[in-house]
Amino acid sequence: MSLLGNVRMHGASNQFLIHFGDEPAEKYLKHLHGADGLLLVQEDEQADAFMRIFNVDGHEAEQCGNGMRCVALHLVRSKLVDGPELTIRTLAGVSHCVVREDCNEVSATLCKPHIETMRIDEFPNLVFVNMGNPNAVYWTQEEPEKVREELGEIISTHSSFVQGMNINFARLDGEQSATCASWERGVGPTHASGTGGASVFVASKAQGTFYVSSVGGTLNYHLDNDGVIVMTGPAVYV
Repeated sequence: MSLLGNVRMHGASNQFLIHFGDEPAEKYLKHLHGADGLLLVQEDEQADAFMRIFNVDGHEAEQCGNGMRCVALHLVRSKLVDGPELTIRTLAGVSHCVVREDCNEVSATLCKPHIETMRIDEFPNLVFVNMGNPNAVYWTQEEPEKVREELGEIISTHSSFVQGMNINFARLDGEQSATCASWERGVGPTHASGTGGASVFVASKAQGTFYVSSVGGTLNYHLDNDGVIVMTGPAVYV
């Protein structure tokens, strides 16, 4: 597989500049122009590709669900892998992706979620879910975007979170669905978050397929037979 060049894509309106090659991140961070992050995609010995994730502030993240779907779609459409299935490694591990070119939809495994036993006295209702990256779910009955505007930065940069925290303000809309507004560390408010939606699914304790809607669209989640979260959603070229 030969990787070369740049593309701009978004998954549920979570936009990325994607560079295929081995150049340093610093060369491209100044060219984000409104994108939520930079994805560096390189050849790998363990998987079909290695994806590194950099937030707007330059810090490297461990996982990015929406970005992974974009990279998977581009690799399949560009015939850089054989067939509709591929593996992508991130700092959080190796994910298996299945691409449906007919509708620009990708399913990808994330990881086995882990609920952390943390507690922040100022915000006792937070549920902490490790999705390969740090996430917290803040349940609310109000409009999630409104609550995010009030509390997103305050909670994400709390002194208890040395590495920052992705905060997902969620409202249950039914047994199998929720609305979510995410504040991502190093980025701020985003139109969607793949791992954020996964953390909402975990925190809901729902069974079967669960749907998480945000400004950018709707993603769906379920657990496979090994307890790994499978995320499905769109990937689009900008």
